[in-house]
Amino acid sequence: MNFDEIKKSWNNQSIQAEKVTEETLLTSKSRLPLDRIRKNTLQDIILQTSAVIGIAFFPQLHAMPEDKWFFFYGIYILFAFVSFYYIIKMALFYRSSSTFEMNSRDSLYEVYFQTRMYVQLYENFCFSLAPFVLFFIPFFTKIPLNKINLLFTKWYFLVFLILSSASVFFICRLWIKRLYGRYLKQIKETLDQFKTVADE
Repeated sequence: MNFDEIKKSWNNQSIQAEKVTEETLLTSKSRLPLDRIRKNTLQDIILQTSAVIGIAFFPQLHAMPEDKWFFFYGIYILFAFVSFYYIIKMALFYRSSSTFEMNSRDSLYEVYFQTRMYVQLYENFCFSLAPFVLFFIPFFTKIPLNKINLLFTKWYFLVFLILSSASVFFICRLWIKRLYGRYLKQIKETLDQFKTVADE
């Protein structure tokens, strides 16, 4: 076979490019990010519930003076109410997300919207816990209860509070991005591909 015959044979071959459709986008990419988000949500529910229950035993485990217990548990009750409110919301999202349909672009938009709302709820949860972390700190110092309020008049303690608050917010942002942000981004990328397919 000479070069001209090879060239003619090559030109006669029809190369079939696989057509990208909504169905292939849905089956190939969409479910995996949602499954990862659901798995992380379940792990988070278990972790947060264990943490809230575990904090109740801190006074006994850290030999906190008994005169601080009343105020500690006063703050702890508020902390537990706030935490369990958000944990229940997380559990409701986890349960409802098992019924999410992934069979059309519209249903994927709904999944994206619901998941984004959940991530915002989770952000609120993390940020609402930040003040409690700061309120719990004085209880683990050896300063007598009647002198704790004097800490707030010291400039170095105020600087410590500001830096601690900034650290908590920064850690929360990283935690949210690691657990949920990248998977939410993958769902958004799939939606963008739908738009590209629709425009073709």
